[in-house]
Amino acid sequence: MNPASATGGESVIGLAMLGKVAGVLLALIALILLCAWLARRLAPGLAQANGGPQLNIVASKALGTREKVVVLQVEDQWLLLGVGGGQINHLHTLPARTPTEKGTAAATNTGSFAERFARALGQNLGGRGKQT
Repeated sequence: MNPASATGGESVIGLAMLGKVAGVLLALIALILLCAWLARRLAPGLAQANGGPQLNIVASKALGTREKVVVLQVEDQWLLLGVGGGQINHLHTLPARTPTEKGTAAATNTGSFAERFARALGQNLGGRGKQT
């Protein structure tokens, strides 16, 4: 038996094993990425299916570089929260108002961008831009 042919056969077997291991590793990485993608896609649907309370941010106002006040609607209540410094503090609870009770600010924010811009520009100029 020729020693050169025996060495060549062992290297082919080694390459075959290396190829199988690489294939299994690639399949495992693909499976992990698929599971992560599915979890991200299904997570919002699962949270809503639990029947938990619906949360909506009604308003937010920055008080400083890292502090702000947030009005959060939870079902039929508004929660006034102070957010800052890695903490969230409950400040006050209010009954939620309907959109018609919000006043004129809500009424003026309706319409297209051009209409709102024209209204805001007219209010800011206050007649200064008019020449008769």
